[in-house]
Amino acid sequence: MIRNFALLLSLIFLAACTPQEPNTAEQVRLQLGQKLMLDFRYFCNDGTASEECKAAVTELPDALANVLREGHIGGVILFADNLVEGQQITTLIAQMQKVVRDAGLPPLFIAVDQEGGRVARLPPAISTRFGGNMALGATYAAQGTGYAEQVAAGIAKELSLLGFNLNFAPTVDVNVNPANPVINVRSYGEDPDQVAALGQATVATLQSHGIMSALKHFPGHGDTHVDSHTGLPRVEHERATIDAVDLLPFKHIISSDTPPAMVMTAHIQYPALDDTKFTATNGEATIVPATMSHKILTGVLREELGFNGVIVTDALDMAGIAHYYAPLEATIATFKAGADIALMPYTIRTPDDIDGFWQYFAGLEQAVAAGEIDTKALANSAQRIAQLKTDYGLTKQASQTLEDRLESLKQLPLAQNVQVEQALAYDATTEIYDNGILPLTAEHWYAVMPDTLRCQAFTSALAEQRPTISSDCLSLAELPAGQPWFEWRADAAVIVGDITPHHSLAEMGGMDDLASWRERPSKAEQHAWLQELMAFTHARQQPTVFVALRTPYVASDFRAVADAALATYDYSAAMNSAGNVRSASFTALVEVLLGRQARGNLPVTVE
Repeated sequence: MIRNFALLLSLIFLAACTPQEPNTAEQVRLQLGQKLMLDFRYFCNDGTASEECKAAVTELPDALANVLREGHIGGVILFADNLVEGQQITTLIAQMQKVVRDAGLPPLFIAVDQEGGRVARLPPAISTRFGGNMALGATYAAQGTGYAEQVAAGIAKELSLLGFNLNFAPTVDVNVNPANPVINVRSYGEDPDQVAALGQATVATLQSHGIMSALKHFPGHGDTHVDSHTGLPRVEHERATIDAVDLLPFKHIISSDTPPAMVMTAHIQYPALDDTKFTATNGEATIVPATMSHKILTGVLREELGFNGVIVTDALDMAGIAHYYAPLEATIATFKAGADIALMPYTIRTPDDIDGFWQYFAGLEQAVAAGEIDTKALANSAQRIAQLKTDYGLTKQASQTLEDRLESLKQLPLAQNVQVEQALAYDATTEIYDNGILPLTAEHWYAVMPDTLRCQAFTSALAEQRPTISSDCLSLAELPAGQPWFEWRADAAVIVGDITPHHSLAEMGGMDDLASWRERPSKAEQHAWLQELMAFTHARQQPTVFVALRTPYVASDFRAVADAALATYDYSAAMNSAGNVRSASFTALVEVLLGRQARGNLPVTVE
């Protein structure tokens, strides 16, 4: 009862705090701590250097519990490394919530990037990945927002059962750049109105199931050719294009009956919105990224678009920020720009990092004392955060007993989600073109896939649906020696699956013997090899099908050597406890190759 009373007092203080009230040191500490969202991905207490630490945090160490408690931290983001299985995930979240509850602090935002498709952190044994945003975009012409609502509801139910309360989704970037390395299929498509409609349906559905939505990446990441994880992109659109394309989904959803709880900033330069320059850590004069721009976060998002919710930054440890700012400088800059929450502002991997974090935190306190961080803005920001936690009942949610939560996990994976995932895969699979070779009638199929896991997904789906057809599959994790196609049967069909851009090493499933990441052939090498293969089989009049498993734009590069091209927008596959590889997208792909109608419509232009 005493702890609950202390918690109530802390929430009341944050919600009622006004800029006219003098802030004590403890009040400032609470306000600042609530504005920080940390990641506890790895932690090593054995002398391992911070940059080499890869020991995943799957239960809460005392040292990190103390950071939550003493730092009055407002939120934590969890990644796949932290998430092993249902009981472990729920227990870890309960441990963190108990730490702040026992300290009389507000409940934590527990966040995750569970967009669906290629960005999904929950383990496949207990969750459903679904096909991702561009797959939803491919169903829009026929189904409207129906699948978006079903997928969002399914994701929200899974997250709620595990103890999450915040999803960094949906992505409403309008993908108008075929070379976009980071968004591509994470976008609903290239039509701003369609993106807005699907995004609005997703936000409303997530939040109706008690999961806060963070709309991203403001003011838009759809026309970039640089990944902000590795560099600082720039969008050169004129203001009219920005309004009509980039900002339109944000404006539409923010003005809807169910605005998002949060909006996430993008580490992107938008000279037409703000061409102010700052001096980077290397001494160069550089245009300020949106995350640090007062004109963009306050002027455009708050004042022009009327967003009254919480602004959260994208991860501040990404190269788009970390290359140009020290952690303390980045946090102060984004707070001054108008951000409420700094996501992953300081990397903690070792006890020495914790010492550094306290120095960083002291720097924030000094910035308040010196007037560099405005106390009025700080109080208003703390009030928004407290109000959001109150509106979504985080105190009640966080106090649910661990026993009750563990009992509810027996529902996972949700049967309804599995059904929706397969239905979406059927309705999203898209025929880009067909010169009259589909359905395939050959008695033997040769498949060429990006890796062994995809080979197994394809051959398993074929064996299940048409066991009379024999097949062979080559993995391109390493380019085969010589020209194996000379040995192939001339009466066989050839199916080539491609993931462009490259998928991550972790997504390959550990089935290919790669000595290191750098030994995997480049996309240019893979595509040159595929061009040679497909030119041969096409000339020999073997039915040759190209399948874009990720971005559909790549199909245009193979139009001269493929008789048909399909898009699935998804390459997800996972091995179940019985050792079988299951994939909704590959099941749908094989059915289309065998004669099922491809019902999807391209949500982007493919030449």
